[in-house]
Amino acid sequence: MSLEELPDAPLPDVPPPWAVKAALAVRTWLLRLADRVVPAPAALFDLSIGLGKTHLLGAAARHGFADHLAAGPLDAGALARRTGLDEGAVHRCLRALVTVGVFRLDADGRFANNRLSDALRARSLENVSSWVRYFSSAANARAWADLDATLATGASAFDRVHGQTVWDWFEQHPDEREAFALAMSGLTVAHGPAIAALYPFREVRSVCDVGGGMGTLVSELLLRHPHLLGTLCDVAGVLELARPVLARRGVSGRVKLEPGSIFEGVPPRSEAYVLKNVLHDWDDEACVRILSNCRRAMGEGARLLLAELIVEERDVDGLGPLSDAHMLVATCGGRERSAEELARLGRRVGLAARRTFRSPIISVVELG
Repeated sequence: MSLEELPDAPLPDVPPPWAVKAALAVRTWLLRLADRVVPAPAALFDLSIGLGKTHLLGAAARHGFADHLAAGPLDAGALARRTGLDEGAVHRCLRALVTVGVFRLDADGRFANNRLSDALRARSLENVSSWVRYFSSAANARAWADLDATLATGASAFDRVHGQTVWDWFEQHPDEREAFALAMSGLTVAHGPAIAALYPFREVRSVCDVGGGMGTLVSELLLRHPHLLGTLCDVAGVLELARPVLARRGVSGRVKLEPGSIFEGVPPRSEAYVLKNVLHDWDDEACVRILSNCRRAMGEGARLLLAELIVEERDVDGLGPLSDAHMLVATCGGRERSAEELARLGRRVGLAARRTFRSPIISVVELG
């Protein structure tokens, strides 16, 4: 789905934090229970072939299988003709995905969408298809294949394997950059309503989304809090792409577009500044540079909101630990941090952690 197609009304609410936490806990418990009642080799086989599942999902996303099945079930032959692929290979790959709960195979040998595969459709609001394409890219696969060297050194596998950061890679591979950008916008479809509900934005009159991309978050905050005025700060080219998004959502008149960079400078005069999923991409020293730029822009009484997935040292549930492992492999020294680690970064630039608002999918740490 194009970001220009975001609804002009607020995005759907996400369940309250306790409900999300409970649902994730039940899922984890059921998966662990299943692994306890099958032979250990069978459970480990299923885990070890996870790379195969990733690439099967990636292929399904790239070739639009869910979109082709949107009008009704098709057999592998029909899908192969529509996509220019091999019939036997299509059948075998989709059959494998059926075994892990993605797609259905009916008694007539035709494949159909189910709840999970339907989310892979290109026009899904959450852009799951783009997320899957990003994770299953050859660039990511090669980085993960070098995990042993990262274990030995602690250094990013992506930088080592490709000789450049993931951000430089995206500049040279615009198709992957687009998939990543759409994946991030899809995450904000879930994160935006959660952030808007978690934090008491009634306490401020203006908010600046720093590195806010195409405006998904700031537009959601303004739709849900009509008293707010917004500033969107990003590089000039991205801000041009944000204009139709803000216009479509009816908030253009309440948002200033301010060119800037997390590493070069942030516009002043907002009462609240938001960094959403920014710090987890960078090592501590880069984070201090980012926070210092925000600190210089903040006036008296302003606050800085860090919207991140908080992962404590002994957390073994939820999405955080696996996300942190990906940060280890693919980012510039990034990591999912604990609440104290985020507070420590704030103290290095003279900002104290005042309040933390927690959710299993995104949390907000207030610095001031």
